[in-house]
Amino acid sequence: MGIYGPRTVFCLAVAGCPGCHEFLLMDDGKWVHVKETTEIGEGKLFAPGNLRATFDNPAYERLISHYLGEKYTLRYTGGMVPDVFQIIVKEKGVFTNVTSPSTKAKLRILFEVAPLALMVEQAGGASSCDGLCKSALDVPILGYDQRTQVCFGSIGEVTRFEEYLYGNSPRFSVPNELEANPRQ
Repeated sequence: MGIYGPRTVFCLAVAGCPGCHEFLLMDDGKWVHVKETTEIGEGKLFAPGNLRATFDNPAYERLISHYLGEKYTLRYTGGMVPDVFQIIVKEKGVFTNVTSPSTKAKLRILFEVAPLALMVEQAGGASSCDGLCKSALDVPILGYDQRTQVCFGSIGEVTRFEEYLYGNSPRFSVPNELEANPRQ
């Protein structure tokens, strides 16, 4: 992922190798490794995409109200890449882009969602894709223009996203002790 602005940065993640690596372009034209992110923790930073969906998606409206009520810091650039990059750099936060009956999915899984999911997950975070409560990396790609809704962030924030939008988060559920050991 390349980010151009006051600094030119390149982020790299490789499947099977933990961590997401940030390289900075120096004035002499050389790239310098400046950071490795191996954990995306909890933190009150949110980047909501497609806020129009809150008008006819009550679950998404409740989630956004939660972020506002808990005084999360809003991070919104209008672009998924810079918002997700901020989550990796700050090592906290959540990005959402949800659909509704009147707002269809815009993000393509092959070119946009899956590559960023790899980076976020290698950096210690999680993704939730396609309304299936599964990683964007586990969604079968059936066509090059396949579009989806998505959430990227810390495991806790992705769990919250799935619980608000779908009622549960089976991947991240931890059975309580009585369920795990019923004879106690």
